[in-house]
Amino acid sequence: MRATDDRYRREQARFNLAMRLIEHEARTGTIRYLTGLQDDRIRKLYTTYFKYDAQPVRRRRGRSPTRVGPLVRTPQRALESGVFARLLLANGLFCVDRPPGPNLKANVDFGHRLCECFESFEQLIPHHSLSFEWGWNLLQSIRRGDELGIARCEKCRVCYVFDLLSLPRNACPACLLFERERAVPFELMSA
Repeated sequence: MRATDDRYRREQARFNLAMRLIEHEARTGTIRYLTGLQDDRIRKLYTTYFKYDAQPVRRRRGRSPTRVGPLVRTPQRALESGVFARLLLANGLFCVDRPPGPNLKANVDFGHRLCECFESFEQLIPHHSLSFEWGWNLLQSIRRGDELGIARCEKCRVCYVFDLLSLPRNACPACLLFERERAVPFELMSA
């Protein structure tokens, strides 16, 4: 085995992750953070492989979202965030009872596992409103542990994400949605 083989494998793994992240419409900053590739290289990958494709991938501009409010603003978003958080937890991308875990910067294995979680999420919830970038924001917020938390409802056993800083703590979004559906008069449902 030559010394360059290992370097080539590392470079190929970073390239494959960048391609996968571009397919998920990740922003350049997120791709740079997870792969360690330079911005110019990421833009060239997009132009070469995605820009002129029959179904071009949309490039999102600007910084990644950092606010947590939109992740829990509606019961639907809180439930989607809960599903994604459970997938992240099941794949070992964060731990509830321990410090944040491995460093995320230029961690290719971590990036691939994050992509697998998002792909599973897309299969579980086909018409979701949570984008890859919002999922990345969710992961970072949960790992920091200062704004978002995960809870399980005592009544329905559904896992959901809640804002740690809101008082009083929000009720279970699944129970809220169920109560809203029950409150709709029967005549309206049959119309």
